[in-house]
Amino acid sequence: MLTALQRRKLQLRFALLDTDGNGYLSQRDYDLVTLRLCAAFGHLPGTPEYERVHHAYLELWEQLRGLMDSDGEGRISLSQFMDGCERLMREQPLPPAHDPVELIFEMVDADGNGVIDLSEFTKWMHSYGVGAQDTVEAFDLLDSDDDGVLSRPEVAAAAQAFYASNDPADVGNWLFGPL
Repeated sequence: MLTALQRRKLQLRFALLDTDGNGYLSQRDYDLVTLRLCAAFGHLPGTPEYERVHHAYLELWEQLRGLMDSDGEGRISLSQFMDGCERLMREQPLPPAHDPVELIFEMVDADGNGVIDLSEFTKWMHSYGVGAQDTVEAFDLLDSDDDGVLSRPEVAAAAQAFYASNDPADVGNWLFGPL
């Protein structure tokens, strides 16, 4: 059974993915997530970078639809999302409901220096609709070694903690802003 903390995190993630705000996840939402994320970094539809991210998000959508769309309507309600994530969390620690972290890290690391700075993180979070103040606070918390950048291990640990941790003090809970 999902804990109250896990439910809050999954509700937040659902809300950020439900780009049209209709209470359901659909392929259109994943298309819009791709468009917003890629546009934030200057990658327009048709570019190789856009196509790679779009392909990854479409694969993710198809996985989720296959696992969670229990009524076959081609969309996933919050209830279906929560139930599906709960089933997946029993089977594996990090469900496929997470972003394709490695691919996104490469794109968000726009200057290719192997880390994500605050400016890059801000573009990433703003593409999901996370506000400026929440983005800065999240960045500061996720920067576990206080070096002013997020490394691959810091982002991977945050993604793992966001989906799997039951610890309210875990900084990974802030991956997409405050709960």
